[in-house]
Amino acid sequence: MPALLAPMFASLTLVWHVPAWAQSEEGTHTYTQVIVINENDDWLKLKSGEVLIGELIGTVKEDHNSYEQSIEFDSDDLGDQEVDIEDISVLQTSGTYVIKLANGDTLYGTLRIDNDKLSVTSPEGTQQFPVEMMVSALTRANKEIDRWEADFFLGANLSKGNTNEASLSAEVNAKRQSVSSRTLLKYKGNVTQSGGEKTAQNHTADASYDIYLNNRLFFRPAKISASSDKFQNIDYRINASTQIGYFVLVTPELEWDVSVGPGYQITRYDTVLESESRDEESPILVFSSNFEWEVSKDVDFTHSYDLNWANNISGGIRHSNNFGVDFEIINDLDFSVKFTWDHVASPKTDSSGVTPDNNDYKLHFGLTYDF
Repeated sequence: MPALLAPMFASLTLVWHVPAWAQSEEGTHTYTQVIVINENDDWLKLKSGEVLIGELIGTVKEDHNSYEQSIEFDSDDLGDQEVDIEDISVLQTSGTYVIKLANGDTLYGTLRIDNDKLSVTSPEGTQQFPVEMMVSALTRANKEIDRWEADFFLGANLSKGNTNEASLSAEVNAKRQSVSSRTLLKYKGNVTQSGGEKTAQNHTADASYDIYLNNRLFFRPAKISASSDKFQNIDYRINASTQIGYFVLVTPELEWDVSVGPGYQITRYDTVLESESRDEESPILVFSSNFEWEVSKDVDFTHSYDLNWANNISGGIRHSNNFGVDFEIINDLDFSVKFTWDHVASPKTDSSGVTPDNNDYKLHFGLTYDF
């Protein structure tokens, strides 16, 4: 066992006695490794003997059994590392975490894993459990704003001369994460003016709430989407759905979840032929996919896909593909490339007899700031 010293409570000194394996003419040598840990550091020791110092990010969603789970640990020297819980000899956190147990209880306190035992220490005392009872662990937020992360994208294009054109696009993504749920918010808008006339004007907003049923499965009681696109002859379209979802992949570099479920759609068209109605309603089937990949330290790739299957008079099958690549410039500022492909199987003919194209393609360049 390590000898633990805490001088002035400012740091922690770990002394590891390495097994005597080295031999020489003078005899057997025993080596000692001394590691100094600051009081605000988290640290872990692997069963193989290595020690990592940094910050515990949280558990990674693998299987329901904690022994087949991993944790994500931000090492001061090695960066983000995924470590299997079964490979951990000792894990000690300095800050407060929210720990969800397999029996449904949620605990708050500093976390320690030692010899396959989970200890959670709070002002009320220390509670111990078998480590396999831990379903998830996340850093406890002291303020509501600490539970949120968001990014804001702004792109613009100006052209003067033979063609006078101006284009402005914006996108906001926000996520609130807790040990038992997730809230996702998104807005995307684009306005283009060419030769003094608008040639594009569309807005989309999404909101969803997820409840984690276990480390892979989640229930989405509500997803609401609202959109408007004058040049697709859509005054407004509102979708509401309930879905069941599954995390296909979750690692420190990759996250991919899919969800599917029934819903209902209300559409008001901008203009229609004289014999047709502007308002249409339809039950729908909704499928969603969200994929995030940290390609490298400075490059991120994202892809989101939404399928909405309504009756033909309400547009039929609609696909929305959104691709994004972010290149880090400095700290939280990225240069971003975004591509969108929207497809509508049965667009509505307007009062002038013009039927919008089935496909819309958009390519944007701009800057993204991460909050």
